[in-house]
Amino acid sequence: MNRFFIVLISFFLLYCSNGDDSSFLEVPNKVLDLESHQLVELIKENPGVILDVRTPNEVSGGHLENASFIDYYDEDFLEKASWIKKDQPIYIYCHGGGRSAKAANQLISLGFKEVYNLIGGYSKWKADEFPIVEGVNNNLSVYKTYSENSLKNIINQSEDVVLVFKTPWCLPCKRLDPVLDSFKLLNPSWDVVIINMDNNKDVANLYEVNSVPTVLVFKNKNLIFKETGYLNHEYLMEKALK
Repeated sequence: MNRFFIVLISFFLLYCSNGDDSSFLEVPNKVLDLESHQLVELIKENPGVILDVRTPNEVSGGHLENASFIDYYDEDFLEKASWIKKDQPIYIYCHGGGRSAKAANQLISLGFKEVYNLIGGYSKWKADEFPIVEGVNNNLSVYKTYSENSLKNIINQSEDVVLVFKTPWCLPCKRLDPVLDSFKLLNPSWDVVIINMDNNKDVANLYEVNSVPTVLVFKNKNLIFKETGYLNHEYLMEKALK
């Protein structure tokens, strides 16, 4: 039996031991608390999304590897969180576990099915001597604000265009960067336009984009492909150049 199922069975036994052994089965969409070592085991089996809900200042002092970042105090926290694909586990942490517990319950209300909260947060993770990454670079200045007309002009003038809706805090978006760089290098006649959903929500709504990253491919001015989530180089080439 692999480690993933061992950890899940331990959760099941914990909830059943609280009295009514049907409560866990009746409410599958509830937040499960994790100790640091349990989180390590779970992300080995199913990486999902590690979500850091601390402030940018806190994050700059160090964070878990491969984390995405949305400040819990951001007035758009729930809207941004809703852009994460819901068909994957979400592992949430803050400094001590308080904010992340609240955020985790809010994600359940948004329709996420598998949400985990790190007990003791980043401070306990660090005290337990699990690996951390120092600093983070969320460079918002490189992203423009687009209007409906400006994007239509790009599509009409260039004809062959890849629109990429992403955010600086989203890890799958960052993983997509080298794929896009390679695509641009091999296809110099194509325009690849990066659109930050944080400040281009109206344009995202126009193209019915509600998750990041989302890639739209226009060929001869026509939309031929749209997909949400990480794409590898071969898949993007196949869909764009078919």
